[in-house]
This record gives sequence, C-alpha cells and structure tokens, in this order.
Amino acid sequence: MTDQLAPRPHMAGLKRQFLLLIVVIYLITGAAALGVFMLVVGNITQQLGEDFAAQYALRQRDRILAPIQRELALSLKLADSPLLKRWARDEHNPDLKVAALAELDSYRRHFADRSYFIALDASKHFYFNDAANAYQGREQGHILNSDLPTDSWYFATMAQEADFNLNVNYDTPLDIYKLWFNIVIREGDKKLGVGGTGLELDRFIQDILQEDHPGVSTVLLDQAGVIKAHRNRAYIDFNAVAKPDAERNTLFRLLNLSDQPAQLRKQMARLAAGQAPFAVLPLTVEGQPYLAAIAYLDEVRWFTVVLVDIASVYSSWQFAPLALLLAFSLLALATALILLLNRLVLNPLARLHHSAQALATGDYQQQATVEVDNEIGDLTLTFNQMAHTVRQHTGHLEQLVDERTYALRKANDQLADAHRQLMDSIEYAQLIQQSLLPRPEPLARVLGEYFIIWRPRNVVGGDFYYCREDTRGCLLLLADCTGHGVPGAFMTMAVSTVLHYIVGELGIADPVQVLQALNQRLRDALHQQGTGEGGENGLDAGVCWQPVGERKLIFAGARLDFYYADPSGEVVRVRGDARDIGYRRSAPDATFTAHVIDLPSGRIGYLATDGLFDQAGGPKGLGFGRQRFQQVLQDCGAQPLAAQRERLEQALADWQGDYLQRDDITVIGFRPAGALSDERF
Repeated sequence: MTDQLAPRPHMAGLKRQFLLLIVVIYLITGAAALGVFMLVVGNITQQLGEDFAAQYALRQRDRILAPIQRELALSLKLADSPLLKRWARDEHNPDLKVAALAELDSYRRHFADRSYFIALDASKHFYFNDAANAYQGREQGHILNSDLPTDSWYFATMAQEADFNLNVNYDTPLDIYKLWFNIVIREGDKKLGVGGTGLELDRFIQDILQEDHPGVSTVLLDQAGVIKAHRNRAYIDFNAVAKPDAERNTLFRLLNLSDQPAQLRKQMARLAAGQAPFAVLPLTVEGQPYLAAIAYLDEVRWFTVVLVDIASVYSSWQFAPLALLLAFSLLALATALILLLNRLVLNPLARLHHSAQALATGDYQQQATVEVDNEIGDLTLTFNQMAHTVRQHTGHLEQLVDERTYALRKANDQLADAHRQLMDSIEYAQLIQQSLLPRPEPLARVLGEYFIIWRPRNVVGGDFYYCREDTRGCLLLLADCTGHGVPGAFMTMAVSTVLHYIVGELGIADPVQVLQALNQRLRDALHQQGTGEGGENGLDAGVCWQPVGERKLIFAGARLDFYYADPSGEVVRVRGDARDIGYRRSAPDATFTAHVIDLPSGRIGYLATDGLFDQAGGPKGLGFGRQRFQQVLQDCGAQPLAAQRERLEQALADWQGDYLQRDDITVIGFRPAGALSDERF
C-alpha cells in the first residue's frame, strides 16, 4: 500500500499543460470578445445617435413652439378684434382711428418684440410701431403697391386660403429682418386686411437655434420644405409666401442622394398626419452625412429638423477605455487563474499526497481528495477511504451551516440596501412634489393673511394646492387626487401639468371653466374614455377666483366645499357640486356651479380636503367630521390665522390620539386684506 501511494513526478508536466491551455483560451476568447465588442459598439453608437437625435428634436420643438405659440395666439386675437374690424371698414373715422391705434399699442406692449403692424385692404395703408415707440403719431408708414416686390408678401397673403402664415422677410421700408406673423383679418367671407407682429430674425435664431452640443444643427422648414430658419442666414428663404416653388430655398435642394428627397417628403407627410411623434432617417446634406430627426410643429405647420453628426456626438474612440478594460480584465483573469492553480492546486498536491497515506490508516484529521493516474488521482484513491468517517460528516454539516449563514446575511444586506434606496427615492420625490407647490411670498401677496396645513399621509401624497395671479385677479385651487403616497404624488404631478396647460390656454378668471377643462383634459390624459382597461383615477377640487378691484370671490367645487367665517363667529358652508373630475364615470360635458361670495372686512375663507373630515379618532374611532371642523372655526372667531392654525392642529391631534393618519390632509385659510388692486400685480 505504501509503495502504491508513493509520490510520482507529475508537477512540471501539469504546470506546462495548464499554462499552454490558459494562453490558448485567452487568445481565442480575446479575439471573439473584441469582434463582439466592436459589433456591439457600432450598434450602440447608432442607437444612441438615433435616441439623441429624436430627443433633441422633440426638445427643440418644445423650445421653438413656446415663443411662436404665444405670439401667434396674440396675433390671432388682434386680427379678431371687433374694434379693428370696424376701423378697417371706416378707416377715416377719426374716433375709430384713435381707439384702434390705442388698442394696437396695447397689443404692442404685450408682444415679445414690442411691435405690431396692420395693413388695411380698402386703402392699402400700412401701419407699424416698434419697441421704442419710434413711430408714435406717424404709424401709417406707406401705401402698399402690388407692383413693388417689397410689398408682394401682402398680396400673396391675401390671395391664400389659410388664415395666417409665418413669413421670414426683409422689410425694405422699415429696414428690418423679421419672422412675421401675418394674420388675415376676416369679417365673414370678406378679407379686411392683414395684421400681426414679428420676431427679430437674428435674435430668434440666436435664442431658439443656438445649439448646446457640437456636431448638431437645427433647421426650421415649412410644409413645402422651405428653409424658414437656419444659423446661416444664406440658407433662409426670405418672403417665400410670394415666390413660386421653383425659386424657393428648400432643404430638398441640399440633399446629395437622389432617393433622399422622396424619403424626407414621406416622413414629413407622416408627421403632418399625426402618424408618429417624430421620425429619424439618414440624410447627406451638401456632401456631409447626418442622422436627421424630424418633429412637427402642428400649431404653425412647420417642421424642426435636427441634423446630428454622429461621429462628433458619439465617437467609437470614446469606448476605447472600455476595450482596454476588457482586455486587461481577461489578462488579469488568466494571470489570477494561473496563480490560483499554482498556489491552491499544484503546489499542495505533493503535500496532500503524503498526507493521504496517514488518512488511509485511520487518521481522520487528514483532508484529501484523490483521483487516478497523477497526483490528483493518488489523492482520490486515499480520499475515498474517509467517505464514512464522522469527521467527514461533521465538516460537511459545518460547511452547510456556513453557507446558509452567509446566504442569509447576504439576503439581509440586500434587503436593507433596497429599503434604503426606496426611502431615498421617496424623500427625493417629496422635494420634487414640494417644489410644485406655490411659494409663501406669492401666496402672501395674493391671499393676504393665510395659513396652510399640508400633511401627506406618507412622505408624499395626493393633495396639492395651486395659486396663479395676473392683472385681472388671482386663482386658488385645492385638489384631492386619487390615492396617497407615491401613486397620489404621481397624480398631483399629472394634474399640475394639465392645470398649467389649461391656465395658459384659457386664463384663470373663470373657476367653472377651469373645472370643466380640467375634467376633459384629465380624462384624455389618463385615457378614461369608454370602458377599456385601466384604473379609476381622478380628483376632487375647489377653485376660488378673486377679481381685481372687487370685494367678492367666485367659488366652484367638485365634491369639495368652501367655508367662510365672519368676525361674529358665524361659519357658512358653500357646497361644491356632487360631480367627479377626470374619472371614467365622470361625464365629459359635466357643468359646475359658480357661487359668488362677498368679502366684507374681516371675513375668512377656508378650503379643506376630506382627509381632515375622515380622520379617525375619539373614543369610538369615528371621523373628525365637518361639524367639529366648523365648531373649531367658530370658536376661533376673529383670531389671527396663525393662532387658528394652532387651534385646528391641536383639535385634530387631540381627536386623533393614537390612531394612524388615514388619508392626506390639507386645510387652507385666508383673510384677504381687501379688494385686490392692480398695484399688487
């Protein structure tokens, strides 16, 4: 037995075999990894370029639309003015002229360029004034002449069927380059003239088309592909509205490949038809290859085209450190494997071979694994003789305990890390939600003395409040969205976004209209039409509007009431309508009631969500209730609102006791100092 277990000299041969095998595997694996790496890098670069171009185009579309939409809306309003239409029919009426010029000057002060123009078709008189008010008293500049090329824009605009066009042109009499908003003034089927404003071309290009990334350029096109804006003025087609198609500067003329104009037209047609939010395709412009991303500006019927030089944005050399890291990792792995095999396997084999002889005689303190034909084979023969020893079972059990303990510790660490990340995310979401709420300074300015109790059930919640002011007055809204915690917070952000859009579109002076539009827009945004799949999501809301110069308030509510208290202590509840907002069950044409509430000196208004009234507490765990709320307000009388807040919070805490908060709680109280005045805006 001893002679059979004597060590045999296999060590040098095994080392050479292992080293040669690892080198061969390293070379084969490295070559395959490099090929796959280059293929993946190419695909990633292309995909990143397409994603970058698409996102850039959508961002540029939003940046461009903002100033254009505002100016277009004001220009359309100007063209629809009844006063200006009467003046266009009776231009020589001195009283009408004075009133019309005053109204035009009012529009001038609101236009971003602080300029306006109007051309009356009956006389062909052209009126203009600029930001410096340099033309005051001599607004009538010249008489339009169809024989003059400089006046061709007017006659081309009057000849078209569209209500407006946006024309980039150099006005020779005024000596200015501008993007002109040409709006046809109509009375029924009759065209009375053209009016609008303009944006200084160089400033428009500087502000809107300035790129923040090398290798990217933005071009604005109309539906015919005419270049409306470009960083290089030489590419812009001026006065395109009055030119034949053959003379227009289009992007199609700059394309080098014969099939690309047709591809570009096809994508533009898809976008104009609303079949896609954007399109990405390769274009070769003046010999330079680009990845082009196109987005449609529906309001003005333009296209924004972002040309991206992928080589400048994403170079393959940017991935060189990753390739070096991959090669170094493979080399380090091979080196580590050699060292580990030499240290953990080959060198111990000789020592373990001698120990196996003692193990075969019954020395169960020895640990060895043996196979045949080499050192490992000799150890295998010896190790098999300890298969039924107690030492083996004990060691095996200890190993199992260690493995299970390690797995449990690792799982516990992962769970703690996941919980920490979740709480960090929710706390950051709280900062985002709080940033959506109005700041104290504007609230104090428009509401006078006020207090707000905003207490989400979790870190974030579904209650939020909104305040907006303009020269006509101020709007205050309190909303209780479906859910609480993170789902409720998401709803508040969705409702806030829709509300900003509504206020920007409709104004803030009509609470009923705000609720109706909020119901319709939110149903559309949440896809709540019909009976398809999806949850029931919506909100309760109360809206207050206080006009400038009047001691009154207009309230409209959707399942949310308004309360007011006089210094005498009387508390009155003004009920909102029992209608939902935004839910699938909500009627899309639902109407709401406007309540006019006087604001005598000292009267205090209150809005509260149902989280306050439903809060469990007291000896039987019942809700706080509206009567208890009104009683607290009545007990407060004419106290300062800071003291009233403390009284209300104390009453709620006393009632709640050890009960958990059931829902988000928000209460707003305000005591206007008096009728709002223009000076406060």
